[in-house]
Amino acid sequence: MSNYWTLHVKDFAKIREAKIEAAPLTLFVGDNNSGKSYLLSLLWGLTGGITFPYLGAMPQYQKSQRVLDSWLALDSPKEIIVGDMEYRILIDDYNMLLNSYKESLMDSIFNSKEVPIGWINVDSSYKNDCQVSFRHTKQHLSCNMERDMQMSSMSLLENNVVSMLPAFSRMFLGRDNVFIPAPRTGFLLTFKTLAQKSIRSTFSSEPKSGDSLTGPQVSYLERLTSLKRKNDIKGREEETGNPMKVSTPRKILDFVEQHIISGKIDITDTPLPEIQYKADSLNQTLPLYLSSGVVAEVAGFLSLLKFGQFGQICIYEEPEMCLHPDLQWKMARVLVKLVNAGFTVWASTHSDIIIQHVNNMIKLSNHPDGEQLRKDHDYDEDDVISREKVRMYQFDVNPADYKTDVKPLEDGVNGFRIPTFGKVFRKLRDESWDFQIETEELKS
Repeated sequence: MSNYWTLHVKDFAKIREAKIEAAPLTLFVGDNNSGKSYLLSLLWGLTGGITFPYLGAMPQYQKSQRVLDSWLALDSPKEIIVGDMEYRILIDDYNMLLNSYKESLMDSIFNSKEVPIGWINVDSSYKNDCQVSFRHTKQHLSCNMERDMQMSSMSLLENNVVSMLPAFSRMFLGRDNVFIPAPRTGFLLTFKTLAQKSIRSTFSSEPKSGDSLTGPQVSYLERLTSLKRKNDIKGREEETGNPMKVSTPRKILDFVEQHIISGKIDITDTPLPEIQYKADSLNQTLPLYLSSGVVAEVAGFLSLLKFGQFGQICIYEEPEMCLHPDLQWKMARVLVKLVNAGFTVWASTHSDIIIQHVNNMIKLSNHPDGEQLRKDHDYDEDDVISREKVRMYQFDVNPADYKTDVKPLEDGVNGFRIPTFGKVFRKLRDESWDFQIETEELKS
């Protein structure tokens, strides 16, 4: 667990305080209008969703500047293992930077000046495989978050540490994400019209009386407009000559098409692509507006996965929307499969089915006869997940002041306890017994 990082905020939107450990699978449950989407949006911003502006020289970061200067003084090219002391200096100064510009951070993420934040902090324990490399000719910094994950290089403007700190933070936060927003059906049915009016200039400039979308929503629409058929998984296999590199996402894609939408998603080979659906039972291809609600809900996620616009981090609002309980169960399998394929998944959900499936897979991972039970119930190896990879948080709105309290949920060998669902089910059960009409059969 030492490689997981934490986000700690106070007085953020409706949230009084929250301390979130960003695990491979992190789920937010709880009341509506309690701040779950706000927190997911903040996670999006911190993991590559926004870019810090060039801020110039800042004397309060002189410790980090000395670290950077010592690295740049070395012969080029050079690879350096970041030491414990350097790691801590850079994280501390990054947090100073976040709090100095927290209002601008909120404006950039939410396209609004109405989202307050009192304090923000990120933290991660030291990783002995943190590595930086320099190409002095272009003053670039390349970061490895893990030994097998090369992060793209980022420019160091005038060797300025304030430009380097956000780049360094990607080593422990990550930087390649995709956000799947809740109102996705409406976005999918209208994004071509929105694109024709220019998504970013229309919806993410100066906020205008409800005309703006949040940064994550704008990013989602822009990714949809940049889908390319040549980037499909089969094409990437042929281009790389290494089917194993993309075989796992392809397995997940096949699972969704086969078990959730019972058909195939495709896009037109046009400058502005149109997402289309072909049902297994039909010979014709349908536009999304003629397809079922479940297809429209899943099509965005599926298209991004299929046509090369997916991220290493998947931030997914309410993946159960429009899904029958059986399909919610299958979507839960998809989330676990993504994590076991090496992706990070952070999601909000109101689905007790998704939570129960994750708990069942945790139970299965701990069961002494787990391997046989897995086969008996027709699960694959990538369906099972250990509780060490999962974190769940409950969002409760306090009726006294309408502020949200965020609490980590208790976990054990049988998974997580979810009080927010349990109290509703108990009340519903009690009503069912109270309202039961006794028939002659029951009386006898």
